[in-house]
Parts: sequence; C-alpha cells; structure tokens
Amino acid sequence: MSGKKVLVSGSDGRIGRATVAELQAHGYAVTPADLNPRQPWGTQVVDFRDLGQVIGVMQGQDAVIHLAAIPSPDHHSADVVFRTNVISTFNVLEAAAILGVRNITLASSISALGYAFRHRPFNPHYLPIDEAHPLLSQDCYGLSKMIGEALADGFLRRAPEMSLVSLRFTAVLDEAARSWLPAARQEPTDDASTYGAFWTFVDVRDAAAACRLALEYDGAGHEAFYICAPTIYREDDIRALMAKHFPGDYPIDKALRGSSSPVDASKAERLLGWRARYDWDGSPLT
Repeated sequence: MSGKKVLVSGSDGRIGRATVAELQAHGYAVTPADLNPRQPWGTQVVDFRDLGQVIGVMQGQDAVIHLAAIPSPDHHSADVVFRTNVISTFNVLEAAAILGVRNITLASSISALGYAFRHRPFNPHYLPIDEAHPLLSQDCYGLSKMIGEALADGFLRRAPEMSLVSLRFTAVLDEAARSWLPAARQEPTDDASTYGAFWTFVDVRDAAAACRLALEYDGAGHEAFYICAPTIYREDDIRALMAKHFPGDYPIDKALRGSSSPVDASKAERLLGWRARYDWDGSPLT
C-alpha cells in the first residue's frame, strides 16, 4: 500500500506521532487528524465523536489507522471514557462503510482482557494468554476496547470485503514513559494496573511498525493481535510473579519461565510479519 492515502486519528498522541513518522518513512501519504493538535505537520482538527466530521476527513482516503481514544480510566469519569472510545470507533467504521474504505486498523488494548483495571480479581484461564483467551473486561476502558472489537465484527458482517485489524497494545514505552521503569524493575509498586498488564511492554517504535504492518495486511475479515515484547520488564521470574498476584490452579505452559512474557504475540509474527525489536530500556533486543 506504499503511496496510498492513510488517515491517522490521534496522530499527535504518543503512538500516533511514531506511526505518522513510520508511515511517511515508508512512502505513505498521511493525513494526521487529532482533536488537540500538537505537532507541526498540519494536523486536521477532528472530533471523532462527530460522524459528520469523520466522514469529511475520511473522504479520499485509502485506509485508516484509528488511534484516537481516552487511553485509560484514570482521568475521566467512566461514562466519558466508555462513550468517547466506543462512539469514535463506531464513527470510523460507519464512515468507512459509507465511503467504501476497506482497510481499517483499530487500536485495541491488552486491557480488553479485563485484568488491568478490574473491579474484582480473577485468574487467567491459562498461560501464556493468546488471542483465543476470552475477553473478560469489567471496567469502562477495557469494556470500550472489547466493544470496539465487537463493532469490527459487526461491520464485517455488513461489509465482508473489509480488512479489519485490532491491535491489542500493552504498556507503550517511549523515552518519557521509560523514566519509571528502573524503579519498577527493582522496587515495584505492584499496583493492579501494572500487574494487570502482566508486566508486558512494547516500544513505541514497535507499536508504530505494527500499525504499518496491519495496514499492509490485506486479508478480508477481522483479526486481533497482541502487540508486546517477548519478555517482561520485571527482574523477577514470571512464575513467581503470577503465583503472587494470580494465585490459583490454571494451566501454565512448561516453557513459560524466567523473563518470558505470559502474553503470546506470535500470531502477529505469523500473519503480520511483526516482531518486537526493542527492549524495555530502548536498546535492541538480541
């Protein structure tokens, strides 16, 4: 799809900035769109909660990467988080169906699993978690991402020719976000949102590469992918961490030990050709 016109919603946010740069470096004609422009690349000011604005900015586009969202339940009321994220995703899919835009990539989240911001504790069904594991969200943010994927399934029934990808990002690290990691590795706070993501991470450059590769994945249908590095950022053994925070009897693959991630991202490697390139500290993975 190099040379094609691609709309990036949430273009001026953390993943958005890296994604716009990644696409431009690979020859795409990018239309950045954001409600709060902060970058010097001529961002279109668009409120993705408004269908008319979404249709307007999507006209003439070949594909959309939808990153605009409230990224956690921490700073807005639950109804605002849920309503904003769900209606903006619906509007992108509705506009795509109206305009005949076939290729849509959606930013989902590991939070769709339900562990990161849960109200009531519960254990995974098995480890490592893969895309076959059920989504069991309880909170407004996780539910908004879970519903976003359900919306993609619904629009696929409406337009079976669409190519829809949901990328389940975990904790996304750039230089600013990496500042808390040294302490988290040695003197962890062990708050629920941290261990609810199973200590997984992805470098923002790898997240951007996943967006580009999802764009280039042209199979009709809807596929979801976990996007995370193959290791955790903690120094502790993953089995000890799971036993402490998720005690109980559930199947654990014997290969899961040491620093191995309890979330399996191999589907993204098989179908998208994506593989994490950077470690928690930003250095290349060996």
